[in-house]
Amino acid sequence: MRRDFIVTWACLLWGFGVGCERPTNEALSAKVQTAVVTEVVATVGGHAIGAPDVRERVTLDGVSAKDALGALVEEELLIQEAQRTGLSEDPEAMRAVDRMIVRAFLRDLERENTPEGISNQQVRADFERHREQFQLLERRASWHVLVKADTVKARELAAGILDEARQADDPREVFERYAEGAADDLDVPVVVEELPPISIKADIEKPYKDKLFAAKTLGPLTEPVRTSYGWHAIVLTEIQPGAVRTLGDVEDEIRDRLSRKRRFEKLVEVVKRLEAEDRVVYNQAVVERLMSVRELPKRAE
Repeated sequence: MRRDFIVTWACLLWGFGVGCERPTNEALSAKVQTAVVTEVVATVGGHAIGAPDVRERVTLDGVSAKDALGALVEEELLIQEAQRTGLSEDPEAMRAVDRMIVRAFLRDLERENTPEGISNQQVRADFERHREQFQLLERRASWHVLVKADTVKARELAAGILDEARQADDPREVFERYAEGAADDLDVPVVVEELPPISIKADIEKPYKDKLFAAKTLGPLTEPVRTSYGWHAIVLTEIQPGAVRTLGDVEDEIRDRLSRKRRFEKLVEVVKRLEAEDRVVYNQAVVERLMSVRELPKRAE
C-alpha cells in the first residue's frame, strides 16, 4: 500500500515564531492561532500529527522543531509496523498506548537478536578484525615543570629543575615547590602540570611522549625535553604494564556489541522501508530556514 507523508512546515514555523511577524489585529491573531492549533503538520499512513504534538515534544525533550517532528514520525512508523505484525488490531487503542507499542516492537527486535544468537565464527572474525583494539597498551604517568621559552637559558633552567628532583628525598617536593610559585621571580613563565597515565598513542606532542616511554626507570628523565611549548623537566611517576586480552577475555563483550549492532541495523531497515513506502516529501526552503535556528528550547524539568 502506497501512503503519502506530506510535511507542511509553514504552520510549524508559525507555531514557534521562526521568521514570522505576528498580526497586530487581535481578531486576526486569534483566528491564526486557532488555525495553528488545528493544522496538520504531517500525515503518516493516514494518521495526522498536529502542531500541538510537535510543540509538546519540543518542550519535553528540549529539541528543535525539526527533530521533534522527526521523532514523532519515526515513532508513528514503528507503531504502524507493530500493528501490521499483529501486536494490535485496534488503531484507536494503539494511539492511546503508542509508546508501549513501540517498546513492545523494540523488545521483539531485541529477543530476535540476542548475544547468544551471534555465532562462534562471527565472534572470532570480529576478534581478528579488531585484535589491536583488544590489547591493553602500557601506560605511563608523569609530572613536569615547563619553562615556556625556547632559549638556552630556558633549557638550563629546566636542567636545573631535573637536578633538584634527583637530589630531593622525594621528587614530589620539587613539583609542589614550583606549583606554589618558586619560579615567580624569574623573567620567564614556568608552568607545573601533572599528567594522568597515557599510552604511546596519546594525543600529546611527540618529543614528550617519546622521551617518557624511552625512560628505563621511574624518576626524573636524564635531560630536558623540548616541544613547541618550551623546555620540560619531566619526572616519570608510574608505569602500568600492557596486557594481551585473549578471545576468551572479550567474547562476551563482542557478542553484546554485535547483537546491539544487529538490532540497530534491523530498526534502521524497518524505518527506511516505511519511509520509502510513504514517499516522504519536505519543503526544502522552509527546512533550511528551520535548520538555521541555532538555539534549542530549554528542556522541561
